[in-house]
Amino acid sequence: MSSTEMTLLRLSILGPVQVWSGEDPVAIQQQKPQTLLAMLARNAGRVVSIDELIDGLWGVDDSPDAAVAAIRNFVWSVRRQLAVHDGRPDALVSVRGGYRLALPVDTDADAAERHRHAAEMARAAGDLAGADREALAGLALWRGDPLSGVPGPWAAVERARLRRLRRGLQESAVESGLATGEFDRAIAEVEALRIIDPHCERLTALMMTALHDSGRRTEALAVYLDARQRLVTDLGLEPSAALATLHQRILTDDIALHRCATCAC
Repeated sequence: MSSTEMTLLRLSILGPVQVWSGEDPVAIQQQKPQTLLAMLARNAGRVVSIDELIDGLWGVDDSPDAAVAAIRNFVWSVRRQLAVHDGRPDALVSVRGGYRLALPVDTDADAAERHRHAAEMARAAGDLAGADREALAGLALWRGDPLSGVPGPWAAVERARLRRLRRGLQESAVESGLATGEFDRAIAEVEALRIIDPHCERLTALMMTALHDSGRRTEALAVYLDARQRLVTDLGLEPSAALATLHQRILTDDIALHRCATCAC
């Protein structure tokens, strides 16, 4: 069978793990085989060594004595389920010292990254509506916390990375909403993010900007004062110079208001 005739393997990891072979769901229920398949899918075309799999599934210090045998069992389980749908017993290839997926593979995480890149390119080209569409399309792929319920060091690292990806898409959607005049949506999105991360100056700056641009200058100033109080009380820090400058511009009702692009969380 040529590579163009191979069935596409699709993994959804932006939530509980789900697997499809073409349009058919693949029943891989146990968490360790799910993790193994996700590791191989996120390294598509590359051999993932047994040592990497052990480290990713358990961690070097916490791996069981029979870790290699357990991995062989996981591989057998995944291979058997894939063969049911694809008819290829060699969909998961054993290579000296590791394993490799021999199927074309795509994940919703890959798709989300493509949307993020497309949003960045659209914004750079001045297509703000296009940037907004791409960011929202990327966010629509999430079904919950990435790799929900999946244990192990690899899943923890990948989960943190994918949370950052989502945060980047959320901030991109907020910025696009501000640029296109969708202030109510932008404010609602920033409010939700600030509940989770109340000390993030970038989110404070986005909220101040959204309120100012929507004609709610007094509320924008109040957001700064509240944020400053939180920083001083909780962290013993004053706001950054960039955020203080944004506050001063709003305070003086500077019509050439500059965005606080340098504010960091």
